[in-house]
Amino acid sequence: MTLLRMAWRNLWRNPRRTLITVFSMTFGLTMMIVGYALMDGMLDQMVHYATLLGTGHVQVHHPDYLEDHSLYDTMGDPALLLARVGQTGLGSASPRIFATALASSGQQSAGAQLWGIDPALESTVTELHKHIETGQWLGPEASGYVVLGRNLARTLSAQPGDEIVVLTQASDGSLGNALYTVSGTLKSIGEALDRGGVIMHIRDLSDLLVLDDEVHEIAVRLNEPDQLEAAALKLKEVLGNERYKVEDWKNLFPELAEYLRVSSSSMAIVLFIIFAVASLGIVNTQLMSLFERTREVGIMRALGLGPLAVVVLVLYETFFLVVMAAVAGGITGILWSWRLEQVGWDISWMGGSFDFIGVAFDPHMYATLTPAAVIDSIAVMFIVVFVASLYPLFRAARISPVDAIGRGR
Repeated sequence: MTLLRMAWRNLWRNPRRTLITVFSMTFGLTMMIVGYALMDGMLDQMVHYATLLGTGHVQVHHPDYLEDHSLYDTMGDPALLLARVGQTGLGSASPRIFATALASSGQQSAGAQLWGIDPALESTVTELHKHIETGQWLGPEASGYVVLGRNLARTLSAQPGDEIVVLTQASDGSLGNALYTVSGTLKSIGEALDRGGVIMHIRDLSDLLVLDDEVHEIAVRLNEPDQLEAAALKLKEVLGNERYKVEDWKNLFPELAEYLRVSSSSMAIVLFIIFAVASLGIVNTQLMSLFERTREVGIMRALGLGPLAVVVLVLYETFFLVVMAAVAGGITGILWSWRLEQVGWDISWMGGSFDFIGVAFDPHMYATLTPAAVIDSIAVMFIVVFVASLYPLFRAARISPVDAIGRGR
């Protein structure tokens, strides 16, 4: 208890230096928590954009479809497939068909990726219908309307109400072509959809491709996305491993999955670097404090205070600094992260939406505040600070009573 009181008193012998040190540690901890929360938020947004604006959490295909996306690798009786997926209770499902085509409007033309969807079912799987930039989403019935990707609409100079011609190869060998009316255009979703996406009712595209009652894909949105692997295994068991291929989004987006896997290690390195720099202030504070009290420590050593007690005294001082910084930095970091979680951070001034690993981002970042963001940041601070204290502790333990008293102030 005596050493605790002495340690607290020693910190306030030079309050300006102590406060500056605590402030620097508080600032570092705050930035760590906010950075951690922003990173978690960005990762959540990446998964959100990759799944709920495109693939869904799990997809079901013909076993050969993903190899070359052949028009002929289809699955029959989609109603039965949807019913079997629904019986699992895992989530919602929606059928899709795809084709490549040439889209033209006036004198402009461009390659296109045709998406045939059931608008009613698709709205339960993805949030594409919420990302309309101009015009409106597709109606529930086949009507000859299409929604264009953002960049494709600009290439074709097409606005809602304009007509486009779609030319493609049908499954019976004929040349399918039809005239469609633009219903709306999408916000930036991802490179593929932005550049060439033409979304239409599944019945319209099925008629164009002469596919009858066949589909290329069943997209599934899970009720519990955290149970991704277990859900994929269950679907494989229910649908049959040989007749259908079931893939989760991690296999469909391997680059994104790998980035998520290494992100925690990357964050730990960043946190370490931040506090490694901040720890220089801790070393300086402790060394200066020891220098000022060299004679005092020498007298205490002469009166019987052992080297271990001196080390414990310095450790107590360090502990008080870290605790003050942890409380102040934890509170400010949590409040700032909570604010960013609620209102986000508008980075549109940096150039609008951007693309990362093939996933488009809205220029509005949101933080995701988790207990791990706070606990891990404080833990890193404690570890780095106490590692930085080893040299001052070594110097304190080696103080000689005779030399200290003779050289003291």
